[in-house]
Amino acid sequence: MNRDKFPVTLKRILVPLDASEHSMAALDTAAELAAAQGAELEGLFVEDTNLLQLCEFPFVREVSLWGSTLRYVDRTETERQLRIRAQRLKRILGDVAKRHEVPWKFRVTRGGVPAEVLAAAENADLTILGGSGWSLSRPRMAGSTVRTVVSQGRGLTLIMQKGMSFNPPVQVLFTGSELSEKALSVALSLSRKKGLSLLLLIAPDKKEMQEEMQRKAKDICAAQSVQAAIKVLQAPELKKIASAVRSYGPGPLFIPCEGPHLQGESLQELIASLNNPVFLIR
Repeated sequence: MNRDKFPVTLKRILVPLDASEHSMAALDTAAELAAAQGAELEGLFVEDTNLLQLCEFPFVREVSLWGSTLRYVDRTETERQLRIRAQRLKRILGDVAKRHEVPWKFRVTRGGVPAEVLAAAENADLTILGGSGWSLSRPRMAGSTVRTVVSQGRGLTLIMQKGMSFNPPVQVLFTGSELSEKALSVALSLSRKKGLSLLLLIAPDKKEMQEEMQRKAKDICAAQSVQAAIKVLQAPELKKIASAVRSYGPGPLFIPCEGPHLQGESLQELIASLNNPVFLIR
């Protein structure tokens, strides 16, 4: 296979920021990858119009987490707090970029957060999202921005939670499709720069496809002078995939977003069941 069939060129890495611990974890990872790839780091803060619209309703009140006092929600004060948060995030981004010696810029937009992130991602080579917005009542349910990007996003996306790290092995779900070939090529490129071992999870729809898929995967690795361990999944079912990924550790997982199991709600369910950084390849 031509090793340049799916060239990996990361010149702009987008990281939406909201001051949550998960977005801070995403920022650290984004800076590391930007340094490794020679890319520019772009921070994005969205002034949420849904929040500002709430200020227009006279019955809306704000309650502190440390007390029971109800307060009126004032739009002017809310906008001031948003500006303060944006300034703080810009300083944090600048400090992180300086530490990793990467170029950076910071933008503030106003609108619905998921829509603004999707629009910004159109011009990025990689978007890194912190899985913020986890529900207290349903701790494995991702926030609306992550769900939207998983369902509607395009290009290369990394979803990162606080506490996740890039430990070996790098896992790649390989289905034999052209998109899974791309997932493997991207994984090879990124893992090689970090010196991480590679594990291929072969997921054939039919048993007779197993040998052909292994041969194809080995050819791709050989073209880039990389050796990879191979594990064959007995069935490409969601639970089987999740169980296999968890058993091999918390290293990054590369997923080709295709087929009934790896798109939409099924893909969201898979991501929510894992403690791995997840790269979505489209």
